[in-house]
Amino acid sequence: MDRVTRAFEVRALEEPGQFSGYASVFGVVDSHGTVFDRGAFKKTIKEHSGQLPIVWMHDAYSPIGLATVREDEKGLWVDGVLDLDVQKGREVYSGMKKGYITQMSHSFASVKETSVRDEDNDIIHYKEVRSFEVSPTTANFASNKEAEIVSVRTSLMESVDEAEAALARLRELATETEEDEETYDELRGMIERITALLEPSEDTRTEPHDQPDNHWEAFTEEMQRVQTLLGGNHGR
Repeated sequence: MDRVTRAFEVRALEEPGQFSGYASVFGVVDSHGTVFDRGAFKKTIKEHSGQLPIVWMHDAYSPIGLATVREDEKGLWVDGVLDLDVQKGREVYSGMKKGYITQMSHSFASVKETSVRDEDNDIIHYKEVRSFEVSPTTANFASNKEAEIVSVRTSLMESVDEAEAALARLRELATETEEDEETYDELRGMIERITALLEPSEDTRTEPHDQPDNHWEAFTEEMQRVQTLLGGNHGR
């Protein structure tokens, strides 16, 4: 059996290193003139207990994580976790967050296929394949534009996590310095401002990450003040 690769678009998730998206979409003719039919991955998913290695650009010597895969009505869905203890895993994760690694590819061997005449072309329909891995790839290499990474953990989400951790530390410091009214008032003010900035807007009904740019400018300025405080005499 020949080993074949296919590339599709991707996007990034809610925990560091996580991303998800489609490695294949059913019923769409890709740039190779082939189509994956629904059910093509069913057997190989079972054989691999629903998991495939993640490698960089199909390089078996460059593993960077593990993917949980399943078929849904649209295609082969991937929930991936990049290994951030590996240098290449960190590099790929950075590229996903910054938007230049936006696609995903997979390699496979055909087990069952049929040829269907479509106007003047013979289209190969894959009925069953044997999957080897999934690979994040550089932008603009997708064989099928409908298969995309639909979610990556963003730096903004990480900032929200950092703010929530800072809030916990500020509350602890406020308790410790309650007798020092000036320091206590400063800490309580920071807590109130950050809490307000992290809350969804009642006007727009948006979550924190959907807030307008000026909202996040205020957030950034407040977090800089917090970092200065926590890095000073009040830090441990």
